[in-house]
Amino acid sequence: MNKFRILLLLSSVFAFNQWIQAQTPTLSLNSSNPQITWQVKPQADLNNITGEQISTSGFVMPDYVKGVVPGTVFTSYVEAGIVPDPNYADNIYQVDETFFNRPFWYRTEFKLPASYKDGKRVWLHFDNTNRYADFYFNGVKISGTKTSSRDVSGHMLRSKFDVTPLLNKSGKNAIAVLITDPDQKKMRKAKDPYGVACSPSYLAGAGWDWMPYIPGRLAGITGNAYLSITGDAIMEDPWVRSDLPTLQKAELSVSTNIKNASSSPKKVVLTGVIQPGNINFSKNIQVEGNSTAQLSVNKNDFAQMVINNPKLWWPNGYGDPNLYTCKLTCSIDGKVSDEKEVTFGIKKYEYKMINNVVNYPVMTFFVNGQKIFVKGGNWGMGEYLLRCHGKEYETKIKLHKDMNYNMIRLWTGCVTDEEFYDYCDQNGIMVWDDFWLYVAYNDVAQPEAFKANALDKVRRLRNHPSIAIWCGANETHPAPDLDNYLREMIAKEDNNDRMYKSCSNQDGLSGSGWGGNQPPRHHFETSGSNLAFNTPAYPYGIDHGYGMRTEIGTATFPTFESIKEFTPEKDWWPLPTDEQLKNDDDNVWNKHFFGKEASNANPVNYKNSVNTQYGESSGLEEFCEKAQMLNLEVMKGMYEAWNDKMWNDAAGLLIWMSHPAYPSFVWQTYDYYYDPTGAYWGAKKACEPLHIQWNASNNNIKVINTTAEDLKAAIAKATIYNLNGKEVSAYGQTKQVDVAASNIAEAFSLNFNPFNLAYGKKAVASSSTGASKSASMVTDGGAGSRWESAYSDPQWIYIDLGKEEKIEKAILKWEAACAKKYELQVSNDAQEWKTVYTNKDGRGGTEQIELEPVTARYVKLAGISRATQFGYSLFEFEIYGEKPKEIKELTPLHFIKLELTDVKGNLISENFYWRNGVRDLDYTLLNTLPEVALSCRLVDKSMSDGKMKIAVKNNSGTVAFANRVRLVNKATQKRILPIIMSDNYVTLMPGEEKVITMEATPELLKGGVSVLVKQYGKAEKNKLDIAD
Repeated sequence: MNKFRILLLLSSVFAFNQWIQAQTPTLSLNSSNPQITWQVKPQADLNNITGEQISTSGFVMPDYVKGVVPGTVFTSYVEAGIVPDPNYADNIYQVDETFFNRPFWYRTEFKLPASYKDGKRVWLHFDNTNRYADFYFNGVKISGTKTSSRDVSGHMLRSKFDVTPLLNKSGKNAIAVLITDPDQKKMRKAKDPYGVACSPSYLAGAGWDWMPYIPGRLAGITGNAYLSITGDAIMEDPWVRSDLPTLQKAELSVSTNIKNASSSPKKVVLTGVIQPGNINFSKNIQVEGNSTAQLSVNKNDFAQMVINNPKLWWPNGYGDPNLYTCKLTCSIDGKVSDEKEVTFGIKKYEYKMINNVVNYPVMTFFVNGQKIFVKGGNWGMGEYLLRCHGKEYETKIKLHKDMNYNMIRLWTGCVTDEEFYDYCDQNGIMVWDDFWLYVAYNDVAQPEAFKANALDKVRRLRNHPSIAIWCGANETHPAPDLDNYLREMIAKEDNNDRMYKSCSNQDGLSGSGWGGNQPPRHHFETSGSNLAFNTPAYPYGIDHGYGMRTEIGTATFPTFESIKEFTPEKDWWPLPTDEQLKNDDDNVWNKHFFGKEASNANPVNYKNSVNTQYGESSGLEEFCEKAQMLNLEVMKGMYEAWNDKMWNDAAGLLIWMSHPAYPSFVWQTYDYYYDPTGAYWGAKKACEPLHIQWNASNNNIKVINTTAEDLKAAIAKATIYNLNGKEVSAYGQTKQVDVAASNIAEAFSLNFNPFNLAYGKKAVASSSTGASKSASMVTDGGAGSRWESAYSDPQWIYIDLGKEEKIEKAILKWEAACAKKYELQVSNDAQEWKTVYTNKDGRGGTEQIELEPVTARYVKLAGISRATQFGYSLFEFEIYGEKPKEIKELTPLHFIKLELTDVKGNLISENFYWRNGVRDLDYTLLNTLPEVALSCRLVDKSMSDGKMKIAVKNNSGTVAFANRVRLVNKATQKRILPIIMSDNYVTLMPGEEKVITMEATPELLKGGVSVLVKQYGKAEKNKLDIAD
């Protein structure tokens, strides 16, 4: 059994034991309970033996496979070693799917705990079964009728049975469950779309562009199984609501169904205690025999249900995610019959449609009256074989919190474990919660089963403050009947406390994509959207169309250490050719989604981007290192482009995807083994609550404040370094900035071409096609902004240099819509013009025009005729004279270091970029940097808490670029993962030292730790050993 699975099993035991505290007495029937053994076997191998026989105590199931509960049939065979490790190579693709695509029996036995007392009722619970289930207990069919089949339909439907009359109170009791997989069978190589005919189910089980087809399509007992022991009255679906008329006052209400399982009427007393605040309440209700009644308590019953100055639940970055508990007890004749504890948060969600500059609505989230800029990612499944349970979710959610995220989108609702929501509640992570529909295939085979599962989902989860929105379908709308049902059901069952939205990427949302790798500048210059292909097309551009984007992503190579875990060494190198990436089905790279199976990630472009930007590699380890630089830069660039437009069209961004379910080369921040890729560090930096950033398109420096507090008198500073690490002070700037809560502020723009006399000067044009294409765009120093004239001739644009200057050269940087014929003219008064250059055959591109030296204040481009049917379109209009001797030129490749400090000089945010000012995106000069003398020292440690601080220092006179730090256990030589670190891939200037904080589970640190540091392009070295 591998380390990953051991962690999962341990966490499942912990989580379930923790869950049952302060509750009605329960007995876990999960396979993590050492007294429980589940037996699994194909129905066909039992020769038509009935469920009544199989559920008889003492029945012998020959040659069974030990089952994993919660889990799937397929997982049971994997854990038994019958199926080779499906993570590795193409093993899962070699499995005979027909063996698993059929019904299977689960069977187990248990004894009642010694504490059981006569007169108590025993309930048998199954939180989730997929896709169909029939239940038997002690020789009796307890679901449906004696002759019915597939009694429980859907993966989100809870099953609960009163088995009291059937109990063997002194001996063993037997349970049998027949699990039937989805019968809308997409085979692994089928051409027909899987669709959602099998919904409600785990739709990703049929494969997607991030996880493989799973034999059996995740059929199994997929949720907790347990017994509960109660009196005659039990509570069902207790619900604590909070209204928030003002931030200073919350009005609570508690409601629950009370079921009387006996045949005689019962007077039931419900008591409750809400903490913090020690709010006590009590209310009586008469419940007839074998019936259910609803009981509600609100401010009209108890004045204490109004809380003054409540502790509010806030999303990550905006405040603390405060939680309350409500312990409920129902009693009959003074004896406790049932107990439940509900955790809830006091919050108020609101949603506003705010029109952008082209009058398209942008959906904007508000929590407790505060506008929230959404930052997060899409989550497909916790783990592709449903091996993620309990405390394992805490690790994954904490990694999202560490990236400064505030939202996770559950794509098609493929998580059914409530622990996921528990940890989102605790960490302030909002949840965009999809139902089980996607793209165009939204006709389900069993609409009534879908509705029943949807109802159960809402009732199970509505107490979680983290749920921010319910969504009907991925990239489409549900069929009208289902759409109407979901809307009306949520209005009733969740009181419209959260919005129901039909479609995940339309109707106030800005679409999906793009999905391929694009450099940061691209995202600053165009919002893009797959809705561009809609009719009518969704409008997008440099200043609109960003909106609230629910999917955008890129291929993301994991680290070399992780690739070795799932890829045979014989396949490491060379990488597949472009042709193989486009067309080859069978290579191991494609099986892990670097190929045609993930064509949306554009693996050809990704591979070529790494090679052209950072240089060709000689092996996989070198390619992986360079890929991390691309990962970091691209991921940071996507978020920062949305930051740049915050509230000026942009309302939030969810990348596709933040969490991996399978060892893969695409759609992830950390990888399957929890090793953070460069994308993780790019997201963590760009999403920090107080952030300073550079716009790669126009060199603008902005400060981003995504908190609920104003930032006053902060200092924004930019320092520019040459490739050798020497500061070039003429290019840096410093300025004081104030940034209002949940807002942005421009600090200054960097001028990387101080010899350009036109930079930042006033420009005047005969016409323009809008504010985003005004005359000033030609002097802003940005390669992405442009002036566009009206679609007619003639047109002109001139620059006011502010005073008379000696002019020797002009550079025109044209967009495709260039001038065919034009003149350059000069003037000292903008009235009388002299022609100094004429071009009668303009070809566009970048034109460098040498002029006879002339002195003038104004320089005009006079367009006579256009080369296209569009207007004149000019990126930059640069003017040069004599170069000032006191200003040093930058090396082509140079570095930008940004710092944001408070009034006391404390560092709030720092950021770092590398830039080629001559050949855009050419970073191959990084490969020429010499090796430096790095040292590492221990600053502080508390190994018992799993926390430590180390400092890494550059002791040389040159740059130490992108130093990666990782920890290895000295005793086992295994990677220490998961781990939370404050920073990584850090660049150190000469003499600079950086402190990095780290936190891991203390057990992972036993035996001591080696700190390994790798300078970009150099060998990894052990720099520090830390004893435990």
